[in-house]
Amino acid sequence: MVNSIVVARTAQNTYVAATQTCSHEPKKKVTFVNGEFFCSEHGARYSTTGVGLNSYGAKGLAVYTVTVNGNTLEIS
Repeated sequence: MVNSIVVARTAQNTYVAATQTCSHEPKKKVTFVNGEFFCSEHGARYSTTGVGLNSYGAKGLAVYTVTVNGNTLEIS
C-alpha cells in the first residue's frame, strides 16, 4: 500500500490497483485477499475491476490503471 492505494500482483507482470478507502464507509481498510479486494471493517468485497461482490460492496470501488515500465509500476 502506497499513498492510500492498494497494489497487488495477479499474474506474471500483471497488477491491479484500487483505493484503500472502502465505498461502504470511508475507512481505509481495503486489502487484496484471495484474488479480490476486501474491506476488513464490514466485509465488503470487490472484483479486480472494482465491481461489488456483496451488498456491502454494492457501490463499487475506485480502481486504477497499472502499467509496467521495466521495473517500475505506473498507476494512473
